Amino acid sequence: MGNNKLAQGTAILAVAALIAKVLSAVYRIPLENFVGDTGFYVYQQIYPIYGIGMILALNGLPNFISKLIVAETDEARDRLAGQLLRLLFVIACIIVILLNITAPALAKWMGDQQLTNVIRAVSLMFIMMPILAVGRGVAQGQLNMRPTAYSQVIEQLVRVVIIVVVAYQAMKIGMDVYLMGTLAMLSAPIASACASMFFIKSTIHYWRITRASKMDWGLLKKICSEGAIVCILAALLIILQLVDSFTIKNSLVSNGMTETAAKMAKGSYDRSQPLVQFGLVLATSFGTALVPQLRHAYLAGKWDSVATTGRSLLRLTVWLASAATVGMMCLMPQINYLLFGSMTSSNVLAVYVLSIISMSILILLTSILQSLDLTNFLSRGILVALISKIGLNLLLIKYIGLIGASWATIISLGLMLGYILISLPKRLQVIFLPWQLLVKIGLHLIIMAVLVKFITYEVTSLVGSSRIITILPIMLGSIVGVLVFVSLSIWQQTLTDSEWQLLPKGKFIIKLTKKLRKTNAIR
Repeated sequence: MGNNKLAQGTAILAVAALIAKVLSAVYRIPLENFVGDTGFYVYQQIYPIYGIGMILALNGLPNFISKLIVAETDEARDRLAGQLLRLLFVIACIIVILLNITAPALAKWMGDQQLTNVIRAVSLMFIMMPILAVGRGVAQGQLNMRPTAYSQVIEQLVRVVIIVVVAYQAMKIGMDVYLMGTLAMLSAPIASACASMFFIKSTIHYWRITRASKMDWGLLKKICSEGAIVCILAALLIILQLVDSFTIKNSLVSNGMTETAAKMAKGSYDRSQPLVQFGLVLATSFGTALVPQLRHAYLAGKWDSVATTGRSLLRLTVWLASAATVGMMCLMPQINYLLFGSMTSSNVLAVYVLSIISMSILILLTSILQSLDLTNFLSRGILVALISKIGLNLLLIKYIGLIGASWATIISLGLMLGYILISLPKRLQVIFLPWQLLVKIGLHLIIMAVLVKFITYEVTSLVGSSRIITILPIMLGSIVGVLVFVSLSIWQQTLTDSEWQLLPKGKFIIKLTKKLRKTNAIR
């Protein structure tokens, strides 16, 4: 029953996240086409602030809250939710005020004072953060992933429509790119307000039952310690992108590039973000659905169940993330051209998507550690990533240019992942994957990569390389890659039956593997 609920919850979130990420990737095409690399730079410079707010309301705080309420009775759950709602409103108001006051200074540190109003516009989205975080967290704690899924899709749909309309009008009337950025970022608070409609009834209920209660400042301490770590980990990639906002453009200019060229280069670098987000869809869904499931097993003292579930999900995460990463790298020039109309910085993007593997594993590991109350040592891992990212950005951009920022992200995430793996408690090290399995997956990836590259090269030579036609080699390469990788995995029994069951069409694959086993047994 537990596995079925986990599978259903993961599937619902994966579909919703897939729709949201497709929307998130698709709107960037007209956005860049309408406003150009400079307009895209304006939007993407402030996007990490939006991304942090979105992660707080979608993954970080809901995961933390779901863990808190999972073992509570209905009455205690509602009272706890009410207290969380009130405390988060205080935090949200402080964030909004601070962002508005410090916006000129932040814009100056980014090397572009005209970004001030863009920062102030996006800050308003934090007002709705408490409603979304508590509503989603309570639902997830009851293993109900539908409110999170539906509200996520509505939020993205509203935001994308507003951004595309603003970008089109900006192109049509020749709007200033900074005014365009401000109006586009106002889509964030409007979309958050629309998504919060799913939780208005429960929000009013939680508020009423605790309005006469005193504020639980002990709970605030828990939010600011354990909750903050969970949220920072969930938003880690976005935070590293925020580091990029403060360092890339400034570093390029200080190394001799003109202001205009640096803005355009940063805009082309930022094309990597929707690609990586798309690759992280399933990993994020597994992590979100996993927290309450593992928490139940942990509280019941079922350590074998915790270890088995953790090992299976780690195997699945490595399998999926590595396949998605290698596939994108092989198709990168074509993907870049199809989505953004040029192959500029394709090598930069190809390196950056390597972060999908390390981020997927980090998301999963932190979800497991969160479920088991073992998040204390993670703060040091975060510091490792941030300090190395800042230092490597400044160093590598100076010597190897824009691609240095991509390598800085990969290395900093790798260092953090290495630190966490070394620091894992011994009883959790049972989830580590055997090196033989990793070698097997690596060989499958090499075979897949060679065939995908061959197919895309041959198809491109045959049909040409116009932007619309590029979709053909991408589709054929993707289909060949999936079929080859899955077939090799079935043949070599890379995944177990229970692991296949967590994936789309998993039951069909299980039947197929059973037939193959029978055939081999007869032979």
